[in-house]
Amino acid sequence: MTPSGGSSPTDGAGAELSFEDRRWLHDKYERLASQEAELAASRTSYYAAIGTVLITGLLVALADLMNDRLVLQAVVSFLAGLGILISLVWAILLHRTIDTQNLWRDAARRLEEVAPPIVAPVPGVIPLRRTGASLDVDLARPYTTHARRFAPEREISWMDRRNPSALTEILPITFVAIWCGVLAAVWLSYLGVR
Repeated sequence: MTPSGGSSPTDGAGAELSFEDRRWLHDKYERLASQEAELAASRTSYYAAIGTVLITGLLVALADLMNDRLVLQAVVSFLAGLGILISLVWAILLHRTIDTQNLWRDAARRLEEVAPPIVAPVPGVIPLRRTGASLDVDLARPYTTHARRFAPEREISWMDRRNPSALTEILPITFVAIWCGVLAAVWLSYLGVR
């Protein structure tokens, strides 16, 4: 038992699973992780397109309404408010989707440790092309291999230390910052004119 009261992955709790159950469960985790990855990609494309349209609307408003400051400030305030709202929703959805994807990947990795779908190890050596090193792995445990490859204690490049999924969360936060800056600029301009 772990300190939190749960079972540790090495206590053999999954040993009772049949071969078919282990394969099914591993495939299920893999499919769920893949679906979350697709969902994250489609959400990023969808919300990035909306953000781009709003920024285009902002540029059009700036170009067309420069002579009517009150209307310009109202339009820009509306676009900025909508941009902030949409970007916050995007950030929350993306964060939850990426966390869920990591959950299913970690579940598959733990299943490989406790009750692997392929019982016999399949040893192999994977060359790491960028560093010139190689990694001794068990080819029957892909999630465990991935975790070992990107483990913090390994000497890997700083780019490999960045999780691409987590990096996509920067985009909606950047949009929030842009829209907050636009909103602050329009209201400071309004208050400065008065």
